[in-house]
Amino acid sequence: MSAELLSPAGDFETALAAFDAGADAVYCGLADFSARAFAKNLSFEDLGNLVRFAHAKGKKVYVTFNTLVDEVDVESAVETLSRLEEIGPDALIVQDLGIARLCRRHFPALALHASTQLVAHNLEGVLALKDVGFTRVVLARELSLAEIASISKRCGGLELECFIHGALCYSISGLCLFGAMEKGRSGNRGKCPYCCRMGYGQPVNPYIFSMKDLRLGEDVRKLVDAGVVSLKIEGRMKSALYVAAVTKFYRQILDSRGGKRVTLADLETIFSRRTTELYLDGKGKESPIDPESLGHLGAPIGTVKRVTKDREGRRWLRFHTARALEVHDGLQFDTMAEGRHLGLGIREMRPAISRTPVFEVAAGTDVEIELPEDFPIREGENVYCSMSNAVKRMFPAPSFRPSDYPGNVKIDIEVAVAADSISAAANGVMASISGAFDSAKNPEKTYGAVEKAFSKLGETNYALGKLSLVDPDRRFAPMSVLNDLRRDLVERLDEAREKARRAKVEAALADDELVSGLSAGRAAAKRLKIRVGQTVPAGEWDEIIVAVTSSTSDVEVGAFDASTTRLALPVYTAEPDFNKLRVFVKRLHREGFEKWEASDLATLRLLKAAGVSDITADWTLYAFNSHALAELSSLGVKRFVASPENVRENLSYLAESGYDIEFLAQQATPLFVSLTKPAAEQADGLAIYRRDNLYVTTRPVPRTFDAPAGAPTRIDLSWNPPE
Repeated sequence: MSAELLSPAGDFETALAAFDAGADAVYCGLADFSARAFAKNLSFEDLGNLVRFAHAKGKKVYVTFNTLVDEVDVESAVETLSRLEEIGPDALIVQDLGIARLCRRHFPALALHASTQLVAHNLEGVLALKDVGFTRVVLARELSLAEIASISKRCGGLELECFIHGALCYSISGLCLFGAMEKGRSGNRGKCPYCCRMGYGQPVNPYIFSMKDLRLGEDVRKLVDAGVVSLKIEGRMKSALYVAAVTKFYRQILDSRGGKRVTLADLETIFSRRTTELYLDGKGKESPIDPESLGHLGAPIGTVKRVTKDREGRRWLRFHTARALEVHDGLQFDTMAEGRHLGLGIREMRPAISRTPVFEVAAGTDVEIELPEDFPIREGENVYCSMSNAVKRMFPAPSFRPSDYPGNVKIDIEVAVAADSISAAANGVMASISGAFDSAKNPEKTYGAVEKAFSKLGETNYALGKLSLVDPDRRFAPMSVLNDLRRDLVERLDEAREKARRAKVEAALADDELVSGLSAGRAAAKRLKIRVGQTVPAGEWDEIIVAVTSSTSDVEVGAFDASTTRLALPVYTAEPDFNKLRVFVKRLHREGFEKWEASDLATLRLLKAAGVSDITADWTLYAFNSHALAELSSLGVKRFVASPENVRENLSYLAESGYDIEFLAQQATPLFVSLTKPAAEQADGLAIYRRDNLYVTTRPVPRTFDAPAGAPTRIDLSWNPPE
């Protein structure tokens, strides 16, 4: 069984490099609505050219449209979707359920892949995404091989995609609010400020949330055997060299491709943190966190033997190199400053024996490298090659000319030659040029001339399909007229396509089913959410929501009145535990608990299957716009909790939307929600605790929020740190 090798492309050149190195597909983003807003990203023109190139080579292009969308941005999103449908990528990678709905209803040519931001971590979540139109799901990174294999066997043929290499987030993807709440830069909108890479007040090993990089290496074959159809390399912020080298490394593993091989050490000269396989084996052999250092380290090549000075006062570093080196290569060392390894570029180099300057030395050489004045280095310190010009030369930049590749829209053209005009028609559009056209001296050459003219679709978005010639009187068609006719036809085709695109945009923006079935008004209410074991504060509460798990005991649940209590399901339930949760819900529903709250699509699907009709959605279902609200409403959600990530303008929209929305008044908002234990249990100004087999990071003092006047509110104590 083979699997697709999927590579990142932060720009057009990187995409070409990935394909050249053996990628079957690339994923890339536009300037807006991409979870890597600070990558170079592609223009519409670049994307169109890339799709042309890829399809001509039998390869694929996926576009990341994987951010949450506020209502004010819906019009721009619709405009972008309409242009993407014209360009014709092989799929969109989507997080926002409103965007998925828009595509299904108005841009059905766009296939949908569910982003890892949708937190698909069990079979129920995968099936729920299939139900709403996704053809592929990017699974949560935290899954084990056994969980992936179990989901693959039972997901009904839905395609599964898994990350195999690259940077890891500390928080479960889609459940990180640290950037949004603390820095005003939302990871859910592609502007992550990398809070998990920051130091948190520890005198030693301060990077308590900083993850090692994922590197599965040869174990990618296990994912293929488990039924994964796409193996994904992370790195849209990385260089073309990095992407090409990592792609070739995995291409070699997957199909033993010949040619000069890329070694693990070669990869480490380009970019290398310490690495992990995360939870592939089910429990993790060691912590996936590296609290000591950040960023690039390099390939280990030796140990400092000594540092000397020559007669001219220049300092020289001597070590035995395990790797060939040349002038201008980069070196790094164990010595660190502000979390980064100190390094230098090789300015002058000589064998230790002859001490004659050379441009390059072979592996196995005792070598001396000139050191800058006052460069701190110690005997016994490890030496790493952090940049290799030899590796760079392995990946020359590929070239591209748009005119070498056919357009994305194949058109059948009929050309008719008459005494007073020549016309061309395609896709219901016609262009015509009047004139006097005499009989041809060599009529057998007319078709060839027409074919030559109409094959010159060059840098347009069209490719010639079937060509028909209607020439009953066998007349002469001048090449200049045919060329003008082709240009006129292309212009008219463009106008027709633009008119059709605008009509689609207007239909999407005028969707008349967005507010169907809404209640006329919502009374203000005051609701409370707690977790089992917390005390209900004094006061008048219109409803109490209690967070439960499958391990919540009968005694704990029995403390609450079924007629007035809503039970809220957990935000993350591992695949092996989900059937236990299903049994728990069915039993309590039979015992009279009719009000429930879903935390994700998996729990929403579970509640519906259990026959629950009174379902609310917590903020983790991220309904930021009218289309997302309509989608979740169609799935059975009666009431929504606005995300703490909302900006004031969007809160105002939600309050006036006609949907039943309640707004947070107080919450110890979770900044990180993770399966991974941090490197320290305390951090400067943060509270870290264990909840439902997850590690939660928040502030010790709950936040307060300004809810829209007169709107229903919620005080959420369920994320408060234990007292």
